Amino acid sequence: MIVRLQFAMILVTAALSLSLTAPGQAVRVGARKVTPEVGTGTLTVTAAPSTVSFNLIPGQVATGNSPISVTTTWSGSTVGSNMSLYGYFASSSAALTGNVSSIAVPSSVISGQMTTGLPSSYTPFTQTNPVGGAAASLKLFTQVVAGSGAGSRTDALGLTIDLTSLPQLPADTYTGTLIIQAQVL
Repeated sequence: MIVRLQFAMILVTAALSLSLTAPGQAVRVGARKVTPEVGTGTLTVTAAPSTVSFNLIPGQVATGNSPISVTTTWSGSTVGSNMSLYGYFASSSAALTGNVSSIAVPSSVISGQMTTGLPSSYTPFTQTNPVGGAAASLKLFTQVVAGSGAGSRTDALGLTIDLTSLPQLPADTYTGTLIIQAQVL
């Protein structure tokens, strides 16, 4: 099966007396080569809103102003295939970077929660998965493709930023990109 992938980029903004942002921008990611099966399929991921803002307070945990609604739609998939959804940053050491300062916010202080998926409680973006940077990813769900090989699901992804380990983060606007990608194998 040949599967076309569409990426969903999320701009995350947070404020430490200002605003923190993880912008949505295209990032090319090396994928492992899969031997195609007979047939053609599609796999689409859409996410909204495209910007999430945080009001950061030194030494505390901030919750994003809105969960991200992520819709995954597939068709032409082989029944019994495994479909997974991942969220990731390009770098574990610099998931977000300051606009004025040279300080970077690591992915380990950013957590995701998808109550209908795998991280049912807030879990840091510290996994290494088939997509994304090493120790900068989070598997959001895995499901077996059933029925006609087509379907859709919508999940809510909540985000937090935990500054308890970064109590001296300077006031600035921090930006970065959270990429959401699905894979069927």
